[in-house]
Amino acid sequence: MAYLDRQLSDYKTSLPIINKIIDNETNTQTEQTKPPDDLKNNNYQLAKNMADAKADLIKALAQFPLTALWLINKYDSNNTVQPCKEANNSVTDSGFSVAAIQTAFYAYAHFIQGDGISNVVHISCKQRLIAQLQLFSFGFDDLIEALDVIFYTIKMGNLASNNVHRAIENHLAMLGKRLKVELSPLKTRTLQNFRSATTAHYTDGFLCLTSGDMHGHLITLLLAEQRWLKARQDLVMANNKLVSFIVNQYRGHFLDFNDLVQEGHSGLLKAVDRFDHHLGFQFSTYAGYWIRQAISRSLSRSERSVRIPCEQIANINRVFRIKDQLTSKTGREASIQDIAQHTQLSCAEINSILAFSQTSISLDGSDDDDSERAFAPVDFLEQQTFSHAFEDIAEVELDTLIADAINLLNPREAQVVRCHFGLHSGSEMTLQEIGDELSLTRERVRQIQVIALNKIKMNYGQQLINFL
Repeated sequence: MAYLDRQLSDYKTSLPIINKIIDNETNTQTEQTKPPDDLKNNNYQLAKNMADAKADLIKALAQFPLTALWLINKYDSNNTVQPCKEANNSVTDSGFSVAAIQTAFYAYAHFIQGDGISNVVHISCKQRLIAQLQLFSFGFDDLIEALDVIFYTIKMGNLASNNVHRAIENHLAMLGKRLKVELSPLKTRTLQNFRSATTAHYTDGFLCLTSGDMHGHLITLLLAEQRWLKARQDLVMANNKLVSFIVNQYRGHFLDFNDLVQEGHSGLLKAVDRFDHHLGFQFSTYAGYWIRQAISRSLSRSERSVRIPCEQIANINRVFRIKDQLTSKTGREASIQDIAQHTQLSCAEINSILAFSQTSISLDGSDDDDSERAFAPVDFLEQQTFSHAFEDIAEVELDTLIADAINLLNPREAQVVRCHFGLHSGSEMTLQEIGDELSLTRERVRQIQVIALNKIKMNYGQQLINFL
């Protein structure tokens, strides 16, 4: 549950104070006693509450021009439209794209920083920017990052002055806790760089509104954030048993039950953030697909020593499923051609899939081997880099033994043996070549060689056989 709590908020937010402000009437009827229709209606209502809370949060974020600047900075690399620094009386019909937000923001900034601008034009530009921000499809990360950058700017700019605090005295404790939220070092560094880059061109009074307007929108934003997180948490907690039910179907795998539950909750969180109750589907059906996908992908990542992409895992499962079906249907082992015909893959692709689908083991052994006598596969592999010491010793002993055997012969016999077998010279000579050199016939050279080999066999034959 610690993992779930961490994912629900992504930062340390105090909910006890929130519960005093947000209407948190609890339903005394437990999930065990609710009929299925009530559970469906409950999920629908919770999803609707979350969607409404998210819409209110986006509306509150849209009041701050800093939200638009953060989105432009975040998605700038994906834009095809260059930032327009001049005012533009027409707004592009690009819907909720960042390009439309970018155009509206720079138009609003131009009119704010200009002189002699009428109040009507000012309001029109502001409303245009707010409308474009409300059309943007905010994801969970977008909302969290936008909230963090706004509260970080207010905290670092000391914009929450005493006058503002007196105006929001009823919410002072909640605001103080929100401003003290601890961010990760990486996120803090990112926000510092962003603030350093923006303060050179825009004032905090423009990005976070003036003190007269900021405190009202700030409290609205703070309450909307807590309502959204509370609604999100309610929907997740209401479907915890769905995660447990699906995880029980995957028992017996190599992952622990708690690990499977954690992966299932990550899938549930994705379903919560992506579900659209307007489409008319049941949340439990929609969330079930995300939960199963998260669990199956976790199993695919963890079951092999060498990770295989999920797409290839699907191909492996498809090939083996078709192979088993053909084997049970025909009563014989399915051939590569049969599998390729039913899977719409080539024979080369089938061979590749069968090759990398084989189980791989670690050369260093398993971490579960606690015994000191356990050996890893690498202990049984022969190294090919260096020659073994016993081979060098055997080679030296063989050279010494051959030298002793040659010394046993007379000079002519020794010369015939050396020349014919290439000892010390590296090149072998035929009997005819040896005879020409010694002025002997080929037959006489053969006789001398036989006599010499018999002498060696009688004195060193048994020792030389040991080297074979």
